[in-house]
Amino acid sequence: MIEFIPQLPQVRVSNSARIRRARELSIPGEVSGAVGLRVGAQDVIARAYPPKIRRALSLTRVIGVREADVPKRLLKHVGDPVEAREIIIAKPINFGVQRLVYRAPEAGQIAAIQGSWMILDIYDTPQEVLALYRGSIVNVTPRRSAVIEAQGALVQGVWGSGKEAVGVIKCFAKSANDILDADVLEADTRGTILVASGGVTDALLRRAHELQAAGIVTGSLLPEYRALAGSLNVPVLVTEGFGEIAMSTPVFDLLTALNGQEAGINARYQPRGRNASRPELFVPLVVSRMQESDQKADSSHLAMTARTQVRGAYGAYLGRMGTLPDEFTLHWLGTDAGTQIPAVTVEWNDTPGEHETVPWTNLELIG
Repeated sequence: MIEFIPQLPQVRVSNSARIRRARELSIPGEVSGAVGLRVGAQDVIARAYPPKIRRALSLTRVIGVREADVPKRLLKHVGDPVEAREIIIAKPINFGVQRLVYRAPEAGQIAAIQGSWMILDIYDTPQEVLALYRGSIVNVTPRRSAVIEAQGALVQGVWGSGKEAVGVIKCFAKSANDILDADVLEADTRGTILVASGGVTDALLRRAHELQAAGIVTGSLLPEYRALAGSLNVPVLVTEGFGEIAMSTPVFDLLTALNGQEAGINARYQPRGRNASRPELFVPLVVSRMQESDQKADSSHLAMTARTQVRGAYGAYLGRMGTLPDEFTLHWLGTDAGTQIPAVTVEWNDTPGEHETVPWTNLELIG
C-alpha cells in the first residue's frame, strides 16, 4: 500500500452535485438579497457603479445663483446619486412663473459641494452580477459578495474564455469527436449554449458571436483559436484541452442528457492561487427536488479510492479515461534528468484488461 498519495487535480462531472459559489463585485457596491433568499439564474444580486470621470462645476456660472443662495436652491446634496437629466439645482425666474434648472449630464453621484462649486462623479457602465446559479443565498458580505448554494448537474472544464451567461443547452454532436462548423447554426441560436464535442472551427466561433449564442462547450480547441475565443462576447468552455481531442465519455453523455435544459455557463478560469477555480456549466435541479441545506462545505471534493475514474491530463495520455487499481501500488519512474517520479497502474477504458504505469502528474480525478 502507498503510505503517501500525491494530491491529484479534480474535475467534477456529476448529475447531482451540491455546490457553493461566491458571486463577487470587483469594486464595492450594493448587494441585494439576504440569507435564505432563493434566487434565479438571471437575477441581479449585486451592482456597482465604477467612476468614469470627476467633473467640477461652478453653479454660479451654469445657473447664475449667488454663493449664499446655493444651499436653499439645491435639490440634491453631497452623497446623493443622480440620474441622467435629473435636476440638481433650480432657481425661479420671471417673477416665479418659470424656473431655471441645471440637470445632471449623465448618471453619477455628488461627491462634494464647496461654496458655489460642486464636484460630480460621472458613472461608467454599471457592473452587474447575476446569480448564475439558481439556489439559495447562504452568506452575504455587505457591498462585496453573496454566496449561493445550489444543487444540480455540474460539468467542469480545463479552460475558459473568461465570460459567463445563462442559456439553453443545444447539442449538435452525434458522437464525442464531431467537429462543429458554422453551417449548422440557424437563426434560433440566440440564447443557446452550443455543445460541440470534438471541436469547433473559427467560422463557428464568429457565427455564434454574430447570432448572440449564450455559450459554447467544446471538447477541445485549436491553440490558434484561443485568442479569438477570448475576444468574443460568447463564453467558451473547453472540457479536455487544446488540440484535436474528443470529449470524454462522461462529459459527452451528461451534456447529451441535459439537452434542452437551462444552464449557467461560467467560463472564468483561475488556474492558481487561493481563488483558483475551473470553468464550469451548471444545470440546477427544480426547487422541489433540492435538499435542505446542512450548512456544510460543498461537495466539491472527490475521494481517492479503488476503481476511481481518472483522466489523462498531459502528453500522450491527454483525454484518455481509465480507472485506478483495486490496490494502490506505488511505482517510481526514472526521468531523463535522473530523478524519480511517483506513478500508478491505470486500466484505460479504450484498452480493457490492459494496464499501464502512468506518472501521477499526468492524471486527474474525474467524477
